[in-house]
Amino acid sequence: MIPEKSRISQGQFMFVVVQSQVGVGILSLPNKVQASAKGGGWISVLIAGLAIQVIILILWALCKQFPSDTIYSFLPKITGKYLGNLLSFAYISYFLLSAGTVLAKFADVVERWILQETPRWALLILSLLTCMYLAMENLRVIARLFVISSLTIIVMLVLTLMGYVNVNFSYIFPITEAGWGKIVKGATEALFPLVGYEIILVIYPFVEGKSGGKLKAASLGNMLITLFYAFEVFTCLIIFSPAVMSEVPEPLLYMLKGFSFQLIQRIDLIFLSVWVFVVSTAMVAWIYMATVGLGRFFHRGEHKKAVPYAMFILFILAMMAQEPSISDFFDRMLKIGHYTFVVGLPLILLCFTYLIRKRRT
Repeated sequence: MIPEKSRISQGQFMFVVVQSQVGVGILSLPNKVQASAKGGGWISVLIAGLAIQVIILILWALCKQFPSDTIYSFLPKITGKYLGNLLSFAYISYFLLSAGTVLAKFADVVERWILQETPRWALLILSLLTCMYLAMENLRVIARLFVISSLTIIVMLVLTLMGYVNVNFSYIFPITEAGWGKIVKGATEALFPLVGYEIILVIYPFVEGKSGGKLKAASLGNMLITLFYAFEVFTCLIIFSPAVMSEVPEPLLYMLKGFSFQLIQRIDLIFLSVWVFVVSTAMVAWIYMATVGLGRFFHRGEHKKAVPYAMFILFILAMMAQEPSISDFFDRMLKIGHYTFVVGLPLILLCFTYLIRKRRT
């Protein structure tokens, strides 16, 4: 039974999906999709958004079969107790690795652009303490903050619009220069910066209302973030020439760094200040997903008791990811984990559930 204080509305659910999908990937995404899709990079983002919508339909259809259960409680019902618990721990590991990788990339950007002389361990501890404070709250409190923090995305959009004083639309033509095959390949690069929607697997039973409304809320959240990412990529593509884009790892920040006003010299730092808040909420989402599972197994459903040692695990992962080879390894593992735990396994479980119910009838 879901406690009343943890229930959220469908509107809050939409903002939770929005904040879960916004992460560190937005800074480097234009560079990555342009490398393969050229001027059609923004189309790659839209294709990725459509692919994610299909995945959301799969996750929704699976959760709909167990409206009162999180993934940690309905897995044993489908696969049996032992295999279900094993898969639950695999999901917890995937969520923790995702949070640790986001934290590591977050620290990399902050070290490079803002606090070059600050030790990495200090940055990580400060970030984790901030996230821990929110992650220990119930879902309703977290969702309310997510609603407020979503306003910061509007600030990011406004700051990005400053770049339109110096654009060259010829940079994106011909749009299909790379070919549709490369544009679709670029969509696979855009797919991973948009992850986070898998939070549906954990918070679906906490959302009030009918299943159709929950699907609409998650779909609208995905659509908004897809359009936001596509806009940011499109903006970078018309500001930087193809030759320059390949040499700029974080185009959004370099674009804003070139603007200044009489009172404000570093627009990029304002953007980063907003971005720090947004990424922190995304980390909280991953932490919440993992600790709900840990709380179920070790703390009688109280996820907040699992938060402190989850923070310790994330600190270790983020410190390890300081090495480029380990960071690349984590990225490869996350890609495998995403296709396994967010796409493949839910689809198999959904088919298996339908087969079981069909046999019973």
